[in-house]
Amino acid sequence: MKLNIYQQGVALVQVLLLTAILSMMALQFTLSSRQQVTMAIDLQNKMQAEIKLRTLESRLLFTLLTLSKNNADHTSQQENEIGRQWNFYGEPFSVFKGATASIQDINGLLSVYGGGQSKALEGLLTFLGTDPLEAKSIISNLNYWQGYSRDQFTTMNKPQVRGNYLLSVTELRIIEGIDDELYQQLFPVVTTLQNHLFNPLTAPLPLLQAQLSADIYTEIANLRREGKLTRQRFSELTEIEEGDSITFVPGRRLQIELVVIVGASIAKRRFISYLRPENQFPVVWFQ
Repeated sequence: MKLNIYQQGVALVQVLLLTAILSMMALQFTLSSRQQVTMAIDLQNKMQAEIKLRTLESRLLFTLLTLSKNNADHTSQQENEIGRQWNFYGEPFSVFKGATASIQDINGLLSVYGGGQSKALEGLLTFLGTDPLEAKSIISNLNYWQGYSRDQFTTMNKPQVRGNYLLSVTELRIIEGIDDELYQQLFPVVTTLQNHLFNPLTAPLPLLQAQLSADIYTEIANLRREGKLTRQRFSELTEIEEGDSITFVPGRRLQIELVVIVGASIAKRRFISYLRPENQFPVVWFQ
């Protein structure tokens, strides 16, 4: 009798152990299945994000090639889904659910190409808090890096320099006098491309703030945020008119950044395009 009870107890323990093992295996299979499903969903989201990113790029470029960017064509812009929302001073806008774009007119940026806009760049550096002598030194080092002769303000002591134009704004990190903090301030407002015209209507606000008095800058910044800034109102406030070096129409070179979010997946693309609607090859990518 005692033996039977002992055998029954052993059998019960074995059944409990087997049940526990099977339960753990079932739990493992469940977790593994969930992980596989999660991985499959993430992969699907990633693929959809990439597809939507290409769709966004195609739609935006088509609109830029076929729709006038001149404010005088306000009516036709309002009739277009993208045209009624776009701006050319780098402020992100929504194109469709989960997709945003930002367009920065290159003519609205300050060029570090050569020394053509050195005075304006020096003024910007001073406005950002750089000592005037240090600002002159940075300009000298920047010109020297691009192959121009040094002057009395230079502090560059490296045995070798590039001796050519900057290929990317990131090369500013190499210029002596430009630390990480200053670089982060310069990155969104400068370009390595040559500019013959400057467009104050599409200039980032820090550039305008460095060039205008505080009260006029505040008025212009408020009008821009409200979407009410026109070339006429800008000229009335600043007394700046279109001329040989000033334009109020966005140019053909545009710095574009696209972002698409699908689930937890994010797809991004940043490039500079040169748009030529009348040409056999209407889009040229600079970067």
